[in-house]
Amino acid sequence: MNAKTLICAAALALPFAASAEQLSYRYVDVAHFPEAEIDADDVDVDGDGIQLRGSLPVYQNIFALAEFQSLDLDFDVDATRFMVGAGGHWALGPNLDIIARGGLVHVEVDAGRFDDDDTGLFAGVRLRSLVAPKIEVEGGVEHVAVDVAGIDGDTYLIGEGRYNFTQQFSAGVLITVGGDTSVFGAQGRFNF
Repeated sequence: MNAKTLICAAALALPFAASAEQLSYRYVDVAHFPEAEIDADDVDVDGDGIQLRGSLPVYQNIFALAEFQSLDLDFDVDATRFMVGAGGHWALGPNLDIIARGGLVHVEVDAGRFDDDDTGLFAGVRLRSLVAPKIEVEGGVEHVAVDVAGIDGDTYLIGEGRYNFTQQFSAGVLITVGGDTSVFGAQGRFNF
């Protein structure tokens, strides 16, 4: 066996090599986005923002979720997003879950006297894994179907990484790219 084969085998086994800790779906987290951008039609604005999220198990592997995101952008443009829905998670291995999420999304964009909003649906799928005893990664795709202020419904790539300081507290980074909106930031999560 050559070195490339061993490295590839080790990389593929990494998600299964961590300890048998459970991934929690009972949490609240807050994120700060020092980098946020909307690039839609003739609009290209940058800024920052915050996000608040929560998840609560309601039955075995089913959970309810809620998210609030507020972006403060150039030229007095503000974008706000509310999401409520549900999801499910299924184990693919001892430290690897597949997650499906869906629900309603409401987006508002304000720019001076201009105001536009739309309500639609979102759906997505993610993989979430403990890749080491205290390191968690999550990534996937999510489609958001709204049409507001030139921001068309689109599919986004989502990536998150967290370091679990304790079973209750973790901190990390998150990124969402694709479509008309992108954000990059840091998050803190409290599991309860």
